[in-house]
Amino acid sequence: MNSILEQIQESVIRKMTRLADENGAINLAQGMPDLEPPQKLKDYAKEGIDGGLNQYSYTFGRRELREAIAEYLKKTRGVDFNPETEITITCGASEAIAVSIVSLINNGDGVVIIEPFYENYLPTTLIAGGIPHFLRLRGKNFVLSEGDVKKLHKFKAIIINTPHNPTGRVFTKEEFSPLAKKVEKYGAYIISDETYDFLTYNIPFLSPAQIPKLKDRTILIGSFSKVFSITGWRVGYVAAPQNISSELRKIHDYLTVCAPSPAQWAIEHFPITEEYVNSVKKIYTGRKNIFSSYLKKLGFEFFEPEGGYYILANFSSLWDGNDWGFAQFLVKNKKVAVVPGSSFYHSKTSGLKEVRFNFSRNKEILKEVYRRLSK
Repeated sequence: MNSILEQIQESVIRKMTRLADENGAINLAQGMPDLEPPQKLKDYAKEGIDGGLNQYSYTFGRRELREAIAEYLKKTRGVDFNPETEITITCGASEAIAVSIVSLINNGDGVVIIEPFYENYLPTTLIAGGIPHFLRLRGKNFVLSEGDVKKLHKFKAIIINTPHNPTGRVFTKEEFSPLAKKVEKYGAYIISDETYDFLTYNIPFLSPAQIPKLKDRTILIGSFSKVFSITGWRVGYVAAPQNISSELRKIHDYLTVCAPSPAQWAIEHFPITEEYVNSVKKIYTGRKNIFSSYLKKLGFEFFEPEGGYYILANFSSLWDGNDWGFAQFLVKNKKVAVVPGSSFYHSKTSGLKEVRFNFSRNKEILKEVYRRLSK
């Protein structure tokens, strides 16, 4: 077996999802929204299947969808990507992250991972032969410290996630500026996971690609899973300079060939309009507000998320044990599944008093969670 696998554990999020199923618990561990996809989008997918789109698509994605993404990035970020040479459709953001890291990193290259981090980043870095360097967000507001950025040693890539999973931070220009200097100094790249770009709460979203010095140094990753509530369709994308795109396309081709053809066809016919996004944001804003109020009443302490639909909550005043003990207690005794906080850190001593909640579920389910935890 590949010796690297000895350093990699099973996905904690998937493990907690299985425990939720085994215990009949409400699953607030995995980020599966329960909003129904737009009916018209589902109709387009059916039309695609009935119309014969059941074979491979063009490996790098249907041209029409790549063109639609180029328009979307121009509209929302003011940046230009050539749909022919710089945009690739992938099997979700997860594949986009993997092909970006593997195509960029040589054995021994440094990869900066901001922590707490989404659990995919570290295993993929190790598989690629990268050497992880961790950049801790500071304080109760999870700030990206300029002082910490200045201390970074040479690296090939830094992985950014904004809006950030699991903290809900939306990073600012002031936080990106010191990174731009380091990236320029080392000739490095930013891998920017922007899965939740559509979902911010009264704060503007900013991509590193919008900073002039970083445009040609940013590998931008997006997804349709969350905005359309189609996590099972597995359609995402990566937009990057041509010299990077030409290489990651090789890995994408051999790894997955292409994303599902009828799903691509449906998405290209259902644009992400401002009206649609606002309707989704209104729903999630309501869920965030109500669930935040529940957690505060229960005694949890946490940063109010600026984007996404997760809350990383401290339970110190509620439970004397660690995060795994608390998560096991909740799923078995309260029938509520969460993610232990330590799974978002590289150190075994971090996150021991934290758990992550996913508040993308409907208000009735969130109310039931509050009822169960209140007993």
